[in-house]
Amino acid sequence: MKRWWLLVLIGSAVLGAASAAMAQPQPGLTISFAGEMYTIGYAWDNVTDFTDSGSGRFRDSDSRLLQRGRLFTTVQSADKKARAVWAIEIGDITFGAGGGASGAEYGGTTVRTGPGQGGELGADGVNVETKHAFLQFDLPLVPNASLLLGIHPFVFLPGPAGPFSGDDGAGIQLGWKRGPIDLQMYTVKAAEQDLASADDNTLYAARVGLSVTKDLRLTVEGLVVDQQCFARRAPVAPATTGPCVSADFGDTFWVGGTVAATVGTLKLDGTVVYGRRQLFSATNNASVEESGWGAQASARFPVGPIEAWIHGWYTTADDNRIPGSTASRVRAPGPGQDFSTASNTTKLNQDSDKLPVPIKRKSWIGAPFQAEALLGHRTFGTPSLGQPFDQDPSGTWGIGASGLYPLTQAVSLGGGVAYVAASEHNGIFGDDAVEVDAGVLYSYNANLSIQVVGSYIVPEAGDGAWAVGFRTRFAF
Repeated sequence: MKRWWLLVLIGSAVLGAASAAMAQPQPGLTISFAGEMYTIGYAWDNVTDFTDSGSGRFRDSDSRLLQRGRLFTTVQSADKKARAVWAIEIGDITFGAGGGASGAEYGGTTVRTGPGQGGELGADGVNVETKHAFLQFDLPLVPNASLLLGIHPFVFLPGPAGPFSGDDGAGIQLGWKRGPIDLQMYTVKAAEQDLASADDNTLYAARVGLSVTKDLRLTVEGLVVDQQCFARRAPVAPATTGPCVSADFGDTFWVGGTVAATVGTLKLDGTVVYGRRQLFSATNNASVEESGWGAQASARFPVGPIEAWIHGWYTTADDNRIPGSTASRVRAPGPGQDFSTASNTTKLNQDSDKLPVPIKRKSWIGAPFQAEALLGHRTFGTPSLGQPFDQDPSGTWGIGASGLYPLTQAVSLGGGVAYVAASEHNGIFGDDAVEVDAGVLYSYNANLSIQVVGSYIVPEAGDGAWAVGFRTRFAF
């Protein structure tokens, strides 16, 4: 009996030592870190509705300061065939908002838990978010193929002026490449509902790429959304702007392609897309269909020391869904009381020809120093000012030109002009608007950069609008 207990003790010790050894970092593992910390400040007036609102309650002038921090950790196996990525984010924390230890002292709150919390007096926010968390590894027995599992970034129809759509999502991604051909297929869960069946809101996408030569690349891409909605069971109808409509598989989809070519010092890019989506009409208490197409093209080339960029786009629309469909201008009683409402979809009582986008405010953002205040301020981090076309130019067309001049090794001056017009029915700016942008890009050192951009918009109808902003970004 004693011998039996001795064998048990020895075996336990051996197993414990083996477990401890397995828990130690394996030889050859590579652990790397990257990240960024930035602060954004901006101010604007009339950008949301192009109407001087004075100093009343519904004024559309404002200014903000906010910050964000990100840390990326990558652990890679010794044979480079597997890696795990974990990215955390703190922010966006708006100065003076989001609760704080002493936030209630001057009218705020002491609620400090959640994304973006901790900007009020006392700070101490509990606000760390998961940005990415995935495992990626080479597939055995399938050369040049990899599988990704977890929360990861994805893009549909990528391009230099931003992808047509993209975000972070939890899903599965398969990649494969052989010679000039590459393939990417992915599925991303949009929402998991509580029904026994047909409860998935899931994105399915595929991209086939062909590198014809080192200077010419083509892609063909498709995205299908299995769009189901448990909220239709509720006694209150879904919001008119929401995607909460059940549809047959294949009814909500986008298809398109891209081309990228280099001819000497000239870089050319183009994208074309067609999409169809089911929406809910509160007027009819039924679903309607929105379908349309869009295209964009850009040319980048040097003019002496200047880096020039010409960019243009076109998207379909009609008077049933006017441009900037997430905001409208409404006149309240009394002078100087124009304000933006949540939706102008009250006319959504029949099918629309406006180009739909898969994810709200996750679409084209334009070229640098071209319609930045209208389309999303790409130069200093795309903060939302409440502008109706923020990362969604659907229902408009436009063309712009800009240039970047290196004044010194560390300082560059940028500027440009853009013409933006409604494709079919006028928007809150009337038929069209002209925006002029100018700014400075400063590289303090290899890690720290500072961008400053100012914009002025002259609309066809309404009052002039302006915006100015900056970003300090430390990348490592």
